[in-house]
Amino acid sequence: MILTARLVLPISSPPIMDGGILIRDGAICAVGKTSALIRDFATEPHDDLGNAVLLPGLVNAHTHLELTGLRGRLPLGTSFTDWAVALIGLRSELDDEFFAASARLGATTLLRSGVTCVADITASGSSVAPLKAAGIRGIIYQEILGPDPEQAGARLDAAEAAIRSLQLQANESLLSIGLSPHAPYSLSEPLLVRCAELLRRQYLPATIHVAESPEEVTYIGLGLGPIATKLLPAVGRRAPSHRVCGESPVAFLDRAGLLSDRLLAVHGVQMGMSDLRLLKQRDVALAVCPRSNDHLNVGTAPLLRCLAVSLRVGLGTDSLASNETLSLWDEMRFARRLYGEPVAAQQLVTMATLGGAAALGMADTIGSLAPGKRADLTAVAIDRFDDADPYELLVNQASDDAVVLSAVDGKIVHQREGATRWHCH
Repeated sequence: MILTARLVLPISSPPIMDGGILIRDGAICAVGKTSALIRDFATEPHDDLGNAVLLPGLVNAHTHLELTGLRGRLPLGTSFTDWAVALIGLRSELDDEFFAASARLGATTLLRSGVTCVADITASGSSVAPLKAAGIRGIIYQEILGPDPEQAGARLDAAEAAIRSLQLQANESLLSIGLSPHAPYSLSEPLLVRCAELLRRQYLPATIHVAESPEEVTYIGLGLGPIATKLLPAVGRRAPSHRVCGESPVAFLDRAGLLSDRLLAVHGVQMGMSDLRLLKQRDVALAVCPRSNDHLNVGTAPLLRCLAVSLRVGLGTDSLASNETLSLWDEMRFARRLYGEPVAAQQLVTMATLGGAAALGMADTIGSLAPGKRADLTAVAIDRFDDADPYELLVNQASDDAVVLSAVDGKIVHQREGATRWHCH
């Protein structure tokens, strides 16, 4: 099958005007100009998407799909701790049916926005079924919390059982299962150490929120601040959950043995150069969520420094408990305004595709349109093509509503009515 469009953005190679790709058995076999593909593969069926940009499927590197139904229900623009306490209270009022419905809505929303791969954190386990049904690729991380050191063993046992259940549910899908220790402040040090041991023993992927807020830095370094006086009491914990050693959150996680090439750190807003160098040394990946950070008043991730030290960096939306949409197009536009000229549109599109794939350890499989990779792709209708930077064109014009189709492993997972005659191959 030859699929062509006015503009192809392979990401790992230069843009191609009037280009396309050849797909066979779910894999990309060739990328090039439309005329050359039709000439060289004359017997292949051909479908043209017209005025559209064809690019790799987007990778949302951080979500909580089970919280999709919380949009607009929590105070934003206050403080991180006040927001977190409100979230804890609201979650306690919700049931499994709510989380399941939220996860279904979240999965559908991702499909319509051009996302073909996701890193999702679940406490309820509700996101596996809808993501499997949707045909999306990704990693689902079982969340674990537990600030009481005396409960470390029981908490880890429960998480291991939950992981086994998720693995059974994810069978015969493109989903992998991992572990998400929530954050340095919400797990006791003994539990973090046990999580690190489990991850090494089972070779699981992991993700953790780290260095998200000034409050976290104060608590981890000094054992003081709103996390100690407000947040932990909200979950019944009144004593520090770790030994206070004046460390940064990143250094604390390293001492616990969590930093590795299978870890996806999330946020990283409050990181200094020593933290970035440590992440690079341990080959830890990072997911940044600019809009969520802005809404929670926690600061701005040092993206330029992250790119300068060559971290694997992906782009995430976080949940709708701290954001308005799950759209990576919206996230890219916000980041373009936030960081300005030093962060080019090409870098943002790369973060939302190949960067996200690299952050999840999937860069050899997806993230760019290149021969040998799986055919995970999306196409976006564009009204106006000109001589402008094609990446700027995409960031400025693309939206969820403009997504024509998305495919995972060469199979269509979302298709706008009347957009193409292409069927699943």
